[in-house]
Amino acid sequence: MRTIDNENRLQTYLTPSRLFPIRGGYRLQARRTRTRAFRIDETVDEQLREWAEREGVSVSFLANKALRRLVEWDMYADRFGFIAMPNEALSRMIDLLSLDEVRELGQWVGENAYRAFTTFVFKHIDMETVLEVIPKLTSKYTKAFEYEVKREGSRTVIVLRHGRGRKYSIFYEEVARAMFRDLVGRGIRTESQENAVVLEVPNVPRLAATDEVPIGSRRSFPPTVEESTRRRNALT
Repeated sequence: MRTIDNENRLQTYLTPSRLFPIRGGYRLQARRTRTRAFRIDETVDEQLREWAEREGVSVSFLANKALRRLVEWDMYADRFGFIAMPNEALSRMIDLLSLDEVRELGQWVGENAYRAFTTFVFKHIDMETVLEVIPKLTSKYTKAFEYEVKREGSRTVIVLRHGRGRKYSIFYEEVARAMFRDLVGRGIRTESQENAVVLEVPNVPRLAATDEVPIGSRRSFPPTVEESTRRRNALT
């Protein structure tokens, strides 16, 4: 499928993505992409081309990556008052605090900053939206840590790896406990290690295998079967 808007120079394509298995064979699963023409500064274009050549990627890839960051993070972070700070500076600030002060700071950041930010972005707060902000978006756009998500029986295990020492672990342990506390009560278990934090929470909706974000997020995914069933039951 292709549409063209001459005035805005907007083109829409239905682009093959991957083969999706069905009974009796496969069908082509497609993703919708658009080609939009717009003006950028000449110096920006030159820098994009130089960076793309250096990294071995296309200019379109870099532009799409920047635009995705804008719509997923920057538009909200800027309006909410987030500022950029080197991780080394934050680590140094935390190192200067006592253990009790680190715990108090982490709890305050989780209860006030991150919970409020989650509500600001998604207009509500639940297990799915919390997992979108921590660990997914925070890891992706602040580079504060890397993360892994794994389902074990009736629980979901989240590991935040940062490599910045135990106080940094305690800080993010308290951030996570504050964010999850009202959602799972005493069901959350945490362990701060030297360079990582391990979180265990009761199972959330099934995680996608590709990027480990909850299916059913009200921001970008369709509702789960359980949600659809609850809605139908509520109407009867």
